[in-house]
Amino acid sequence: MTEPLIELRHVVIGYDRPLIKPISIRIEKGDFWGVVGPNGAGKSTLVKTLMRLIRPLAGRIHIPNRRLKFGYVPQRHALNPDYPLSVFDVTIMGRYDRIALGRRPSAKDQIRVIEELHRVGMSTGRQRPFNSLSGGEKQRVLLARALVSDPDVLVLDEPTEGVDLVGESEILNFLSKLHTEHKKTILMIGHHMSEVISIVDHLCLINRHTDLFETGSTKELLDEEHLSRVFGKPIEIDSCEQRSHMHIKDLGDV
Repeated sequence: MTEPLIELRHVVIGYDRPLIKPISIRIEKGDFWGVVGPNGAGKSTLVKTLMRLIRPLAGRIHIPNRRLKFGYVPQRHALNPDYPLSVFDVTIMGRYDRIALGRRPSAKDQIRVIEELHRVGMSTGRQRPFNSLSGGEKQRVLLARALVSDPDVLVLDEPTEGVDLVGESEILNFLSKLHTEHKKTILMIGHHMSEVISIVDHLCLINRHTDLFETGSTKELLDEEHLSRVFGKPIEIDSCEQRSHMHIKDLGDV
């Protein structure tokens, strides 16, 4: 068995007190994980622990490559919308760890910014004010900001939250292509379940309210029993055009 990129071994997550029972998860290079659960289930706490932003209360986080780098894409409202930054300014933030204090970005830094803005379809608008963008455009810029850091693992916190259907489709198609064509390791907290389960290959189901934590391949966990347990409601899954769609079952039909 190859070394994992990240492995949690009987880790207890939380701040002052345990959030859920001890958990274990193994993330391999090239995996695409969807972290799924209801609001307040512990998804963000888990991801922050994986990224070593929060120390576990117990257990061990095993990361063989001590230089492993994360690229983080927050929900788009995490940036102050009134701050006067251009698209280019926001994107180059992803290179700040490579730029010495008091130094200007190098030509290489600027080229990487242009490359990633082009890849997400925002290169022609790089001088536009960030706060003038649509929700989908802002999210693509935040994706570019994470990618210019050349991360080993791309982490996304509900990347389609507040984005219209067209923008949502563009973002998810981009992530799917990034995974399949470039073998990028991706960890995504999902909001729209039907879209998440259609593109990820592994699922992490978490709900601290019921002390539930399960991990496995999408094929293993993508069934009505598992999803009903994590959401605490009867879930139905329908398939259409090779995509799965999830919805709450109408109890009146029982």
